[in-house]
Amino acid sequence: MEGVAFSLPDPQALDPLFSALGVTDHGSTMLDGAALQRRFGLKEGRATVHHHRLGSERLDTITFEDCAAATSFQPGPANTLWFQHVAIVVSDMNRAAACLMPMVSPISESPQWLPNGVAAWKFRNAAGHAMELLWFPSELGHPRWHQSNPPLFQGLDHTAIAIADSDRSLDFYGCELGLQLRYATLNQGLEQQRLDGLKDPRVAIHGVSGSSPCGVEFLRYLHPEPCQPTAAALQPQDALYAQILLRDPDAGHGRLLRDPDGHRLWIES
Repeated sequence: MEGVAFSLPDPQALDPLFSALGVTDHGSTMLDGAALQRRFGLKEGRATVHHHRLGSERLDTITFEDCAAATSFQPGPANTLWFQHVAIVVSDMNRAAACLMPMVSPISESPQWLPNGVAAWKFRNAAGHAMELLWFPSELGHPRWHQSNPPLFQGLDHTAIAIADSDRSLDFYGCELGLQLRYATLNQGLEQQRLDGLKDPRVAIHGVSGSSPCGVEFLRYLHPEPCQPTAAALQPQDALYAQILLRDPDAGHGRLLRDPDGHRLWIES
């Protein structure tokens, strides 16, 4: 997995946030005709994919022209099946959260230190996309998060998606895409409640990845139960639309896939 691409109806909406995160600009690609249809399933209009990186991972944004207008949705709670966030690893949780607080809308009450020692804080950016800051103690997380003199915002650890059935998602991402299970946990308790903004949450979590450290994390809410709509309800122009970016040398000109809960994946060579 290489990162995530988000739709962005207002092209400048995330400029202050990206500047604070230290996101770097890597140019853009304009798509129309067959390339537009292959990437987004759209037969008309144009799309510009703006390429960005945070650390080693991609954090792309997509703007559309001459397409149907975007639909304005209320994002809903974290157990909504179209929920997706990107997890950004930080070297100092309190300093990172204080830096971003003026420009985002918190989901979590405040940064939470979970029972395993990991710190997390969830929020929505100015475009409505969910994001999470993560801090790992020295004995947890990938070794790249524990190098000397790290930047405040280091890179993407994973993208997390709400799902309806863990076995079904593990089969799709494992058997069909070849990703491997890296961890599985059951999160609950007061810290999880404060983190998710949900009452008495219990969430079964599975993390999968390929050869790169960045992966996909499944959030199967046992309580409260997952709720509609799924990500299949989102059109490419909608601000909540996202694509998980994967690389496969045999992908040719690229393939657009949809997982069992409607989350989109773009696979390119």
